[in-house]
Amino acid sequence: MKKVSIICPFHNEDDILEETIQSFIVQTYSHKELILMDNSDPGNKATEIAKAYAKKYLWIKYYYTPNIPGKWASHYYIEAIKRATGEVMYIADANAKIPPDYLTLTVPLIKGKVAGVVGKVKIWPDPSPISKYRDVVWTLRYDDVPRIEREINEARNFPRTLSKEAYDKVGGFNPEAGWAIDTFFNQDLKKHGYVTVYEPQAVWWHKWRDNPKDLIKYSYKFGKLNYDLARTDTKQVWKIAFFLSPFLAIIIGIFIPWFFLYLLFHPLLLLMKYLKLFVKAKGRENRPYVLLGPFISYIQNIPYALGFLKSLISSIKKGK
Repeated sequence: MKKVSIICPFHNEDDILEETIQSFIVQTYSHKELILMDNSDPGNKATEIAKAYAKKYLWIKYYYTPNIPGKWASHYYIEAIKRATGEVMYIADANAKIPPDYLTLTVPLIKGKVAGVVGKVKIWPDPSPISKYRDVVWTLRYDDVPRIEREINEARNFPRTLSKEAYDKVGGFNPEAGWAIDTFFNQDLKKHGYVTVYEPQAVWWHKWRDNPKDLIKYSYKFGKLNYDLARTDTKQVWKIAFFLSPFLAIIIGIFIPWFFLYLLFHPLLLLMKYLKLFVKAKGRENRPYVLLGPFISYIQNIPYALGFLKSLISSIKKGK
């Protein structure tokens, strides 16, 4: 039986960390270790929670590394992986939890050229309207097996169950990749001839901070840190241009007033997209929340586009 190293960095998630850790404890797969990499602020309760579990269970290891402003999860993943002793890794987050059979379902698939397994993402149950919207959209996405397999083939879906040998052979995670850590790593796996597979029976739950204020802040930061990847992706560039276009229409409209009509046309395009999703979501519990799609798209994608624009301007100033 292969040993699995569960890699779990955390930063101040004192409200959900215990539930996450518990999901690792009750795994039916027994040959495992849990590496808790703490970069929380001093005095945060999450630190005490992690230390208590490490004291109680010999297979749970606790480490601390200072939080470095500007560093993203890639840095803390790398620090935790340095301590990993398993042949297989499960790359976790403090805002994710897995059912008891997750490792049992995914670890045996790691063999030969199969270096990674993608599980089926569901949204951590939450009463917020944005979470209920995500629940429908993400369920539709991961129920579409051909779509997920296509995303995997395009190196756009990160395999959280992962061969340690493959990780080492491709050179590990790029510490400067920021939010693009998964895409760049997936591309490296493909270049070295490795394969990633989808196991839809392996479900896991992901939690976002789904209130509008947090989503706006998160998306702006995402746009800034994802600049290096987004600028080379034609689809991303067009999407960013689409969400910046209303600002351009306002500027032009000052001189050519009929350009203001575009401000009515723009949300209609989004509404058409989400009406199609609404029809597709027939029978889903949270189906009505799909109609929040245009509003959520704006509060998520406009900050993302502005963050990208900020990094673009900074890059131009630096002469890159």
